[in-house]
Amino acid sequence: EKELASPDQGDGDGEEDISLLDANSFSEHSPSARNLVHHDGEDIEDISGKIAPMHPIHMMKPPKKIADEPDVDQVHEKRHYKKMLSSKEMFGLSSYWFGWSALMGPLLFIVMPVQVEQLSGSERKAIELGNTLILGSIVAIIVAPVSGSISDTSTHPWGRRSPFIATGVVLVTLSLIFMAVANALWIYKAAFFLLSVANNIAMSPYTALVPDLVPQPQRGVASAWLGVMAFIGTFAGGAVTYMIKIEYCLVPLGLLHAFTGYITIRLCRERPLVHNRAPIHCCRRLMYLFRPLCNHDFRVMFIARFLMQMGILTVQEYLTYFLKDAVGRPYTFLGYVVGKDEKEAVSVLFLPMLVASLISACLAGVYADRTGKRKMVVYVSAGIMMVGCSVFSFSRTFTMTVFAALIFGSGYGAFSVIEWAMATDLLPNPDEFAKDMGVWSLALVLPQVISGKLAGVVHTMFHRIGPSIQLGYSMIFVLALLFFLIGALYVKRIQSIS
Repeated sequence: EKELASPDQGDGDGEEDISLLDANSFSEHSPSARNLVHHDGEDIEDISGKIAPMHPIHMMKPPKKIADEPDVDQVHEKRHYKKMLSSKEMFGLSSYWFGWSALMGPLLFIVMPVQVEQLSGSERKAIELGNTLILGSIVAIIVAPVSGSISDTSTHPWGRRSPFIATGVVLVTLSLIFMAVANALWIYKAAFFLLSVANNIAMSPYTALVPDLVPQPQRGVASAWLGVMAFIGTFAGGAVTYMIKIEYCLVPLGLLHAFTGYITIRLCRERPLVHNRAPIHCCRRLMYLFRPLCNHDFRVMFIARFLMQMGILTVQEYLTYFLKDAVGRPYTFLGYVVGKDEKEAVSVLFLPMLVASLISACLAGVYADRTGKRKMVVYVSAGIMMVGCSVFSFSRTFTMTVFAALIFGSGYGAFSVIEWAMATDLLPNPDEFAKDMGVWSLALVLPQVISGKLAGVVHTMFHRIGPSIQLGYSMIFVLALLFFLIGALYVKRIQSIS
């Protein structure tokens, strides 16, 4: 094997004799048969497989990386994503969350209870509503992580996430049209099934934009942006349902949802992913779907979020029926009539809840970023929501119910912000953000399947014991209180977050 001549063996004028170097001398740096050497800013290749003589100082520069090594574009992409985001970029990132909240919040808690009752009758309204939500939630369990996993390896020119967001937005708009014109319950259920599929096609890739684009020091602030947009969006959606009849409100909500999706795609410019590895086989992809749950802290936070969302959905899903059966008309606040029926009353009830959520979300996001004490925010928010549930359980007037909503919203806003920040901090694999966020979203989807049925059983059981005092609704709020207590205690098991 040829080697460099020793410097002391040069000629008298001080120049060094250099012999040719065999191509295998660079095998450690270049696994390919082709040899590239960086010399004076240019790549020089000897077709014969050997490298031309050159000065040893040039030999000290590492050879240029080639195709089968880690992709250079991925390195640049990760560096690009580490930059601090401007307010405009934060606005673009959170815009879709505004439109999604404006649609899904009123749809699940105001529009669907009324429409399902119209199509099924008052006697079967609770059963059919639960069945409809379960139908959509079951498909979400599969679609969310699969959509995220495909997004993680997408090489679309728009980027990894934007094509899925656009596809989901279009399909959601179509499904809303079918829901608006449905004249039979089975058509309504089929349209909601399509809505659930479309929503989860978009949401897993969208939620991955936060860990993709937001650097670690801005995670709390970004979560606060998302929380604020969610609350404002929910309020805007509630205002639409308050001013427009249920039969027609899905059209403006769908248009708002589509427009905000366009804003996010427009302002969150992704760098297309270019990589050299072969596509992941579908069987292997399915095996890896739930791998993040093997991580201890991610698993603990998943269970804690599941318990907290069980409590939140238990309260929210039964607010309309609670106002109708336990509080009753007239819906007056401090002597003023604010709602003619339960639909208008629950829209009014969202106002204090969202104002309190907005304030607590901003405070919680700033506090979490400055102190790093994310667990403390969870403990305080859970305690506040427990107090709100206690007031709900004894409330039989609309005025007291408004104060209960104000208390509950204060805790809900803080928790909604901090769960985003904690989730993005605990993601185990940076190359699979969308898939892992899809798994993370199941902690929200599964409660939609379970909470309604469980709360219905509790209501029926205790309503028979005390029908005159509406004991069934009181025990629903007690059940939510227990979920918050257990969820907050479970957060203590997380090791990597203070």
